[in-house]
Formats: sequence, structure tokens, C-alpha cells
Amino acid sequence: MIGMITNQFIIESIEKHCAATGMAESTFGRKVVNDGKLISRLRDGKPISLDTYNRIMAAVSDKPKKSRRAKAVAG
Repeated sequence: MIGMITNQFIIESIEKHCAATGMAESTFGRKVVNDGKLISRLRDGKPISLDTYNRIMAAVSDKPKKSRRAKAVAG
């Protein structure tokens, strides 16, 4: 099944998580997989390991906690 997952799906999952939490995409990559350029690598079509995929999915599936910044932007 992992072969059917596209980089676009992963990117969209990260973007949604970052928007919900007010976290920068580079911060997400650094915190989750110690790679601040994760999202740009995915956008460039670079592959990721199964372990990296699992760590990303675990992070984005956690119930997001809105940061103060996200709350301020939301209203």
C-alpha cells in the first residue's frame, strides 16, 4: 500500500497540519524527522523511507493543538 501513497498526499497532509497548528513547514520537518528541508525535498519529488513516512503520518494524525499564532490568525 505504501507504493500507492504519493508525495502530493504527504505534502497536503503536512500543509494541513501546519495550517491547523500555525507551525512553519520547515519547523515541522525539523521536529518530526530532523530535516528542515523535508517539504522542499518532497516537492522536488524525492523519495522518503518508510520510517520517515510513518513518523510524518504519526505527527499529522495527532490532534493538532493550535498555537497562539494560529489562534490570532483565526480570529
